Amino acid sequence: IACYPLNGEFEAREIDNKQPAGVLGQVELTTGPHGETNGSYQFSGNPNSFIEFPNDGGLDTLHSITLMCWVQPGGRDGPLFNYKNSGAWGVHIWIVNGKFFNRITKYPNHAFFDAILTDQALPVGQWAHVAATYDHITGVNSLYVNGHLSKTEYIGKTDRISTNDGQVRMGVKISDSRYFNGKIAQMKVFEVALDEADIKAAMNEGNRQFKKYIS
Repeated sequence: IACYPLNGEFEAREIDNKQPAGVLGQVELTTGPHGETNGSYQFSGNPNSFIEFPNDGGLDTLHSITLMCWVQPGGRDGPLFNYKNSGAWGVHIWIVNGKFFNRITKYPNHAFFDAILTDQALPVGQWAHVAATYDHITGVNSLYVNGHLSKTEYIGKTDRISTNDGQVRMGVKISDSRYFNGKIAQMKVFEVALDEADIKAAMNEGNRQFKKYIS
């Protein structure tokens, strides 16, 4: 339902303008995951270094979800894609203790499921492709690193997840002192839980739309 290249051509716009354009805080264009000039955004680890994506319902996946992006950690934990920019927690992917982290929360009360995170930290200063999936029918939450399954757990079933709030934040959650430091590119949101083969395909598609699941 959304692909944000996060590069010099599109800045924080969705590739087909299907969603409202993101708003850039104090972030800078920098080299992308495959050496592309202006192929990603650098986040500097301060409270003004963020991108905010308006969610008018277009980013509300309702039931199941896949979130993915390229990330180069810079040594500070923080949000990669966090539904709800302050207060209670919507669904979110973060770097926590250097590891890739995902927590699914329930609609409408933002109640927590158990979070999952990778066993290993992501190497600082190196690009990695990360993806998190939740399937509301099976109740399974999974993490993938560089197209390979890294962690999968049954966390429980819910009819609807908390992806409805009006803003999504990358880099900074308001009133949380964990400000992400590093680079992010190619943020994609799907309303289904992709499997490993589909995640590999979407990763290798780069900034082209992954047509199988995007109308």
